[in-house]
Amino acid sequence: MAFDLSTAKTRLGILDTTQDALLQIGLDTAIALAENYCKRLFPYGSEVAHFYYPTAETLSLPRYPVEQVASITGAKSGAPISDYKVDKSAGLIEFGRHDYYHRGPNQIDVTYTGGYKTYPADLELAFWMIFDTLWPTLSSTGGAAPTTGGAVKSISSDGARIEYDVSGGSVAGVDSDTGLPTMSINILDNYVKERA
Repeated sequence: MAFDLSTAKTRLGILDTTQDALLQIGLDTAIALAENYCKRLFPYGSEVAHFYYPTAETLSLPRYPVEQVASITGAKSGAPISDYKVDKSAGLIEFGRHDYYHRGPNQIDVTYTGGYKTYPADLELAFWMIFDTLWPTLSSTGGAAPTTGGAVKSISSDGARIEYDVSGGSVAGVDSDTGLPTMSINILDNYVKERA
């Protein structure tokens, strides 16, 4: 499976292209919400990260795992910086000189490539959970609406009717602070940005 338009259409049973734009908004928003929660970027890409007036010996890149660091330069002089190590899995750059941040440039630019080419299965599941929460509000035809309330209140003897306890007045399984599904938060907590 993949977190993309084609998979979203298959999951929702949508055969035409009339809702493609809305679906893409839902996919992009789900990733953006997860990135905002985790304070990092997930999709694979190349970019230049700018660090202004760095005051630490370690810099934390926003997009990781890091595949490759192409260059690190002091923006003012444009001089390359070569005395560093990269923790690729955590997206951290550690400078070799302990007093570097006292003598270094007021801006450091890191040109690098990182992020996930293929999302880990649990992260993809978190994205789909967020998407499934968003989709009913984006689509006039709906999708699988989130279940309201909490616990099952009763089930009829023939199994044809289920009543939910809606006394809480909130969507079950959705965190009231973030608006994210609780299960997705449990997964995303494993992906929160590493701190320098």
